[in-house]
Amino acid sequence: MKRFVKIRITQLLKMLLFTGMSISTVSAVSQAAPLKVGEEYGGGRVVYILQPGDAGYKADEQHGLVAATEDIPLEADWPVAKSTVERMEIAGSTGWTLPNKEQLNLLFRNKSVIGGFRDYSYYWSASEDGTRKVWAQDFYNGDQISSIKSGPLSGIRRIRPVKKF
Repeated sequence: MKRFVKIRITQLLKMLLFTGMSISTVSAVSQAAPLKVGEEYGGGRVVYILQPGDAGYKADEQHGLVAATEDIPLEADWPVAKSTVERMEIAGSTGWTLPNKEQLNLLFRNKSVIGGFRDYSYYWSASEDGTRKVWAQDFYNGDQISSIKSGPLSGIRRIRPVKKF
């Protein structure tokens, strides 16, 4: 009886050792390298990676914001731009939006690593300023302005969709 128990325990230990090694190997391979700002991911380029203290931050998962790699070629006022972006599919991915005022500023601060932005151009944000105005940002100097949403005074604003990951 003792010999039978010893053999079974030995077999069990070998099985656990083998299984444990397999799990380690699989999880080491399946974990991707951490993303960096400017890298391509999810149909765009990484703009921001959540940090400790950010809402939604999880130490064992990477989350953040990606921006489309190019402006949307559409000259439209804000309501049309907003609804167009929300219905878009880019690189097989949906869930795109106009960036809010803070996200738009992140795009500006990282414009050299994201690429494709035009200096001397204003970009629409999703952040409204009352019922008739919305925030836009100049990608030459970073100024944010409150702009009329639609009509002849709204001006031409560029559109760069973003999405959370």
